[in-house]
Amino acid sequence: MKRRALNPSDVAGGVPLVGDRLLLELLNDLHTADDLVRASVREGFFARLLGQVTGHRRRRDLIVKGSLAGAQRDTLSWVSSLTGRLAVTDLAVAEVADEVGRVGGRTEELDARLTGTEQGVRELAFVVAELAEHAGNTFGQHDERLRKIESSLAIDNAVRRWRHPHPDARLGWLCAAVLLAREVATGPAGELAVSKGGGHIERELVERMFQDPPTPWYEGVRSVVGMLAEATRELPSDDHRLMVAELLGEGLPDGTTRGRGPLTAALSGTALAAATPDADHTAVARTALGRAVGSGSSYVAGSLTAEELLRQIVREQFAEAATRRSRLQAAEGNP
Repeated sequence: MKRRALNPSDVAGGVPLVGDRLLLELLNDLHTADDLVRASVREGFFARLLGQVTGHRRRRDLIVKGSLAGAQRDTLSWVSSLTGRLAVTDLAVAEVADEVGRVGGRTEELDARLTGTEQGVRELAFVVAELAEHAGNTFGQHDERLRKIESSLAIDNAVRRWRHPHPDARLGWLCAAVLLAREVATGPAGELAVSKGGGHIERELVERMFQDPPTPWYEGVRSVVGMLAEATRELPSDDHRLMVAELLGEGLPDGTTRGRGPLTAALSGTALAAATPDADHTAVARTALGRAVGSGSSYVAGSLTAEELLRQIVREQFAEAATRRSRLQAAEGNP
């Protein structure tokens, strides 16, 4: 029986970091300028959602014409609208701005098929720069007291939305907890943690999540594989699974996801592999966790208490955000 296609906007309603992931989807458009084949073979959840919010002509231009500039005409107005709503975090803006600059430096080397791309990249760079200015994307330039206030408010707002979601995104407790920690880590609290040491911020977030959750945490210890399988099995649809996977980094350039922790990578991999009919969620979760842990230094215990799980989740999100910020700062020092 054929499944009814869901509206991506309905699936994404009430989900944290959708604005960030939509903005980061532009990275795939930028890389399409170097690899035109990607546009014709990849159509993930956020590619579809970006096509919806910017106009379906964006995907037609990328696929049929191989024209980044043509797709950008529809994308520019949407990116511009974010400047008034501040619907993205500083880290996502900075990463896109950095990649726009890199691609802009390569346009002279591109194939003649991409005539007009250079101007398109320049236009996108201007809009992203404006968004960065509005979002306050200036690392280390705020007064320290103001940064602490911004950090505290960001945590308060994120936790409040997590406890009282409206609309309810129906993500389940594990996916919602990971996305909450990710939202905090990529915002003002994560930026403050990098510059001032983030141990106390991470502990505060863990304590608040543990003491006052939307639903009671489980008792005792639980299998990590079992929790991963349950989390993806209980998502309402394959589109929800694909959305969660992409929110956690699937489908983005490797440089953007290099700092992902093993639990995050395992949840992302499970959600992606389970986004198919008749998937065996337990087998998929076991495989994804094994790949994420591998034989390196990454480690996740086979079973965890709720508090141990929360500490792992929060630690991974802050570590990944710090890695992404460090990469951007290194890029600024080596233009």
